Amino acid sequence: MRSLLAIAVFLSGCSVLGTKRQEKSQTEVRDIPALARGQDEPPRHRVLVLPFLDERLDKSQAMTDVARQTVVRELLRTQQFVVVSNDDFPQDPKKFITEENDFDMMQVSKIASGMGVAAVIEGKVLSIRAKRIGDSMGVIRSLKAQISTQVRVRIYAGKNGKEILNEVRSADTEATTTRVGEKGDLTASLAEDPELVRAAVRKAFLSSVPNILKSVEKLSWEGRVAMVSGERVYVNAGRISGLQVGDILKVTEEGEDVYDPDTGRFIGMAPGRLKGTVEVVSYFGKDGAIAVIHSGSGFQENDRVELY
Repeated sequence: MRSLLAIAVFLSGCSVLGTKRQEKSQTEVRDIPALARGQDEPPRHRVLVLPFLDERLDKSQAMTDVARQTVVRELLRTQQFVVVSNDDFPQDPKKFITEENDFDMMQVSKIASGMGVAAVIEGKVLSIRAKRIGDSMGVIRSLKAQISTQVRVRIYAGKNGKEILNEVRSADTEATTTRVGEKGDLTASLAEDPELVRAAVRKAFLSSVPNILKSVEKLSWEGRVAMVSGERVYVNAGRISGLQVGDILKVTEEGEDVYDPDTGRFIGMAPGRLKGTVEVVSYFGKDGAIAVIHSGSGFQENDRVELY
């Protein structure tokens, strides 16, 4: 009898444990979204946000890094973009900084296009000025300061290398800061206050985010063929990018580069020949999709893919 009772208790415990495991498994499955993107939503654009620049070449990179992180965070918050890491760029992006302390955006966008990047974003701090609003007397001095910042944002389309946004934004930030034992005009030191400067720069770049969104949203989505193996076509965009199982993609060959005959500058890329279509059937890796041939033939690595 005791043996039977022990077995019953053991089986009961296993049953409860099994139920808990089943509940946990069901919860995990239920938490995974069924769709890679919402109904009537396009796939997410891939964007490359270059390291932000500062007109003042002798200044620390820390402040511009904070500004770049702010813009990246706002882009990701919309859930409309995939921000490509600068580490994934085939070359060090800083190699493309010109003598004028600007990125050669046409060359960068040309390379980024091969990664399926829709747009390349550059941010630059143009000027930072400080103005003292109030001043108290004594050894410990409480100052009310205003920092005025001017920044510039440029965006180039990866598909054709054209500039789609070039705007300058300004922002003022006021704050109270304390100085101990300093005399004379403190305006210069206020302009070097890292906290005040960061706040002003972040505010200026944040004001440009709405126009960044509008500019990139106008671009058509595209990806690239990463590999072809028999009837399977591997695409460099997947669930994170918003590709859904069942999507039909049209595949075109790489277009030809077009250059201005007078200046020799890269203008853009002419559209390539339509090769056929593929259907997304599964995912692989961090953000890749597996497709099978739906129509056509001759698919090759680096071919462009777009929603049909």
